[in-house]
This record gives sequence, C-alpha cells and structure tokens, in this order.
Amino acid sequence: MPDNKKLDNEKSLSDFKKAYQAKSKLIERQEEDFLFALGKQWTEKDISDYESRRIKPVTDNRIQPNLFLLTGLERQNRSEFKAYPEGQEDSLKAEVASYLFKHAVKTSDFLYKTSEQFKDGTTCGESHLELYLDNTDDLLNGKPVWRKADGNTIFPEPGFREYDFSDARYVYKLTRDLSIDDLIALYPDKQSLIEKSNPGHFNYDGDASGKHVQPRDYPKENRNGQDELKEDTCDLLERFYKKFVTKHYIGDKMRGTIVESKDKETAQGFIQSYQDEIQANAQQYQQDQVAHQQAVQQWQMAGQPQGQMPIAPIAPPEHDPERFIHFTRWVPEIWVYAHTAGIEEPLADEVAWFYPEWKKYPFIPYYARFSTAPIKGDDAHLLVQGIVCGVKNAQEIHNKTKTLELLHLNSSTNSGWLSEEDVWVNPEKVEDFGATPGVNLEYKKDRPIPTRIFPQPLSTAHEQISQGAAESIKAQLGINSDLIAAEQGDSQSGRAIALRQKQGLLMVQELFDNLSRSRTIAGKFLLSQMGKMYDTDTAKKVLGEAFIQENFSAPQTQVNPATGQQIPMMSPNGQPIMAVDEQALDQLLTEILSGEIGTYDVSVGESVSSETMKMANMADLKDFATAFPGMIPPDLLIEESMLPQSTKTKVVNSIRQAQAMAAAMPPKPTTNAGQGGSK
Repeated sequence: MPDNKKLDNEKSLSDFKKAYQAKSKLIERQEEDFLFALGKQWTEKDISDYESRRIKPVTDNRIQPNLFLLTGLERQNRSEFKAYPEGQEDSLKAEVASYLFKHAVKTSDFLYKTSEQFKDGTTCGESHLELYLDNTDDLLNGKPVWRKADGNTIFPEPGFREYDFSDARYVYKLTRDLSIDDLIALYPDKQSLIEKSNPGHFNYDGDASGKHVQPRDYPKENRNGQDELKEDTCDLLERFYKKFVTKHYIGDKMRGTIVESKDKETAQGFIQSYQDEIQANAQQYQQDQVAHQQAVQQWQMAGQPQGQMPIAPIAPPEHDPERFIHFTRWVPEIWVYAHTAGIEEPLADEVAWFYPEWKKYPFIPYYARFSTAPIKGDDAHLLVQGIVCGVKNAQEIHNKTKTLELLHLNSSTNSGWLSEEDVWVNPEKVEDFGATPGVNLEYKKDRPIPTRIFPQPLSTAHEQISQGAAESIKAQLGINSDLIAAEQGDSQSGRAIALRQKQGLLMVQELFDNLSRSRTIAGKFLLSQMGKMYDTDTAKKVLGEAFIQENFSAPQTQVNPATGQQIPMMSPNGQPIMAVDEQALDQLLTEILSGEIGTYDVSVGESVSSETMKMANMADLKDFATAFPGMIPPDLLIEESMLPQSTKTKVVNSIRQAQAMAAAMPPKPTTNAGQGGSK
C-alpha cells in the first residue's frame, strides 16, 4: 500500500537520515578512492614514522595511468544521441528528433559532462548527472544544462535495486553551503519568509531517531565531520518522491483504448452524455416512425399519387450504452518537497517540473560496477565499486616494498674502507672524502693496502614482492597490453589491433555497458523535454531551410477550370512548382515536441561521433560495397564519410539528380543479333 502520509519537515528529515546512514560508509570509501587515485596513498601515521627516520615514502602510482587509459578510450569512442524509428512510417520523425538531439547535445555540452561523469564513476564507483532548463535568456524555451552531481549529494531510498532508482519511493538531493541569495533566486515567492527567518545547516550525522553518530576520524569540533560553516549559507534538501494520487479514466470497450479524464465529474458527464445521446436518437427514431406511418396513411388516402410516397426514416446506428466505463487508479506522480533548516514550512511541495512528460527521477546515475546481491548492513557499500577499491591493498604493498628497497640500498651504499689500525696518512680526509669520486687517498708505506667495502646487492625479495604487487594491480584492473595494443615489435594491421582491443576490453566491458545504459536514460529524458526547449519556430531554425525543403516540399496545385479538379502547377521549364507543406511540418513538430514520441514512435539509442570509429565504420562499408556491388546505396557511403556536412549534401544531391536523369532517359534501342549493316 503506498505511503501517502502527510509530509512535513520532520518526516522528510527522518527519511533523509535513514538514506544518509545507509550510504555513509560508501561516501567515506569513495573519498578514500579519490584521494588514492590522485596519489595520496600513505596514511599520516606512516608518513610521520618514515619522516622521523629521514625517509621519504615512495609513491609509484600504478592506478592513475589506468584511469587515464579508460577515460581516453571513452573520449576516443564517444557517441551521441540518435532517434531510431519504431516503424518505417516513423523514419522522418526519427530524423527530425535526431536533428534536435544533436543541437541540444551541442548547446548543453553533454559529451563533456558525461565524460566527467564516467571518469568520477570509474574512480569511485558512482556519479550522477542532473538536467535542468535555464530560462535566463529565453522565458519560453529553456536551454538544457547538465550538472554533475557527486555521490555524496544524491541519496536514494535504502534498499533500492533498480539502476535508475525506479523502485525507490524517494531520492534526496542535498545542496550544501548554498548562499542565501541563491536560495532566494531558486524560490523568489518565498523571499520574505527566507529573509525574516534564519536558514541554517542540517545535523544529519545521526540515525533515524536523531542520535548522533560520530564518523571515524572526523574532527569533533566541526559540524557533521565537514569543513567549518561558511557565513550566510545554508543546506537545501530536495526530496523527489512518488505521490500517489487518484486518477480517473474512461475505457472504450469497443476500441480497447483508455483515456485519462480531468476528474470524476468530467468522466461521468461524458459517459452520461453518450448514453443520453443514444436514448435521444432512439426516441427521435420512434417519433420519426410514427410520423412516417401517418404520412403513409395520408398518401394511401390520397390515392397513392406517383412520386409522392413518403421516405421511411433511417434507423440510427446501433450503439452499446455500456461501451464506455469509468474507473479509477492510484497513480504515482513525481513531486518535489524542498526545505532547509531554520524554516518550519517547506519552500516547495509541488509536482516536479519535468512531470508528466518524464515519469522517473531527474537524476541520471552512472555506476561502474553495480550489483543487486542481497547484502545489507555495513557491507552494503561493497555493491557499488569503481576500479580503485579493489587494488588499494596491492598498491600499498607495492609502495611499501619500493620504499624498503630504496632504504636498503641507501643504507648499504658507500659502506667505507676495510683497513688495519693507523694505516692512513690522513684519516680525517678519508672520513670526510672517502666516498667522493676522484679523491686521492694515501696510506703509509709498507702497510697493507686498504680495501673498499662494496655495498650489498639489491634486496631480491623486496623486488619480487614489488613486481608481484604491480602484476596483481594489472590483473585486478583487467587492463593489459592487448587493450592498449602496444605489444613490443607489433606490426599488425589496424583491423587486427582493433580486434585485440575489443578482446582486451572484456574485463572492463561492464564499465562501458553501464555508461551506454546511463546515456540512453539521459537521451530519453532529453527527448521527453523537447517541448520545453523548442517551439515550432525554433525547431524549424534548427532543422534549416535545406532540410525542410528536401523533406516537406509538395507540388503546388490549382483548379482546372474545365474539369474542376486539382492539377499541379508547372514552371515555364515544365517542372512542377514545389512549396513547403507548412501544415504537415507543424503537425510533425507538434508530435515530437509533445514529449510522447518516445513511447511508441521512436527509440533512443547512440550513434558514433568520434572520428576513429567513423573511419572504422566507413572502412567496413567500403568492404561491403566491394563484396556486394550495387547493394549499398551511395548516399549511405557519403553519410558515413568524414566530409563536411555541406559537402555531403552537395554530393548526395548530385547523385540523386544523376539517378533521376538516368531514369527519365528513354531506353536505348537494341540491335538483334545476327543482323547486318545498312543495305
């Protein structure tokens, strides 16, 4: 049964504390993962112990280059949104939606934001993107903006199992240290309330009952183990949650369709009017029959004059009075409840700005490795991991053995001289400069020659342990020389190297699959909000005149005075005069901007945007075209090439004109075999 209890600040804060406590160990570990990847791989105690012995700890960071490799692969193989038609009749809709997609991606810098999301998520296991529309420059059409949200700001309901939070009753977003001016800018209608109140910060390091929980190694003098509070700032807590409301529907049993009604009265009124219309038609038909019978009797009494027989009334079509039914369902709407400490009433409790076009939460998660194993309690944080978590221990062993190896070498270098007592002419010189290159040392005549004490060889055990730890890091990360295609002495072709790269990606394929999953969610979200980013006029500007002329032009017609039929208007050179069908164009744009096109008409996927992948695809298409002549359309080859878009359009148009001229040419006469020349 859905929980529809009255929501207030106390209830919201209690649920947030549960979500925070469920994620607190994950947040702590993610911070350690970030620091470890950036090179802070020694504890303060270890650094202090080594420095007291005048030793600088060695940090041979084997993790960061692997992160650079993964992020480089992602950036080199970027993809962008593309709308694919569900049916052949939806191809034009999909093409127009793809144009708008490309423009929205470009204006919002989505590709760069999602690369940042991938880098952070691969490091610590989790990162999020949030979409909002900026109406600063245009009050009607918002500019799409993507904001990266870290894992320590997004808190879903504890125990969620779905990748996109679809099974969670609520998801919290915590904005720390928000200035009072920014808070007023977000909620201008609450300005007077904010100014006369004292917005502050939440104490959320506690359990659901409010009991404080002291995190490990957190300074007790600071709030919540965080930095000292900034003046004139506050914490904003936004709860996106599912609020179940009663929806009224009208079911059509004949067509099998369901339509949502505004309210109960509207639904019942529609059904009642339909039934009243059936009854009124039946009564009118009965009256018409009675009148018809009377007219027939009068006609018969008049001697049945020819051509004056009354016409019988037409029976109304049969309609089922029970065709339409009214029913109700509890349906979850996405609402947002916002509040801050120090203000008793909420700043907002309303339907979310993206609903009903988007019926999920506004956060696009990315999890590098995500598991739904039934693990609860203190170990639940292990269900979300990046590549750093599993190799920290091996990296620490590698650093410590490298440090001990260097310590052993330094302690045995320049070990001194082995000599009898009173051998040196100048013992002080030997003590001060005995290890200096090029120094001349004198020993007394007729005394044994002093011998240098050579240093001990490097510690083989430390070197083996260090190499073993480095190999362990490589094995656990799953990134090897096959992935980077850099085998020594390799002279294979580019195709073979690409194949080896795919094979080397097997152990990290989950990272890229989850990224594709996240981008698909983001694309569907963006598609649902097209109507708030564009109207028909701005959408036409994005499409451009050339695209509109090519896809929406129709022959102009005029009425033939002789026949009264519509005939095409012809130009002086005999070609039909074409004009843009504005009605068809506006109708298609209205369907796309309605936000419902992604339900049945098109599906959101990814298309290649990197030059490397495009060149590889082009090479494959050329091979197909060579192997199967005439099977690959020329315009497809041109579209996949690296030519500028304007050049592609010119080439494709030239090919189409040439094909049209060839089709219009009369067939050449054939000469029968065996015929001779002219007589």
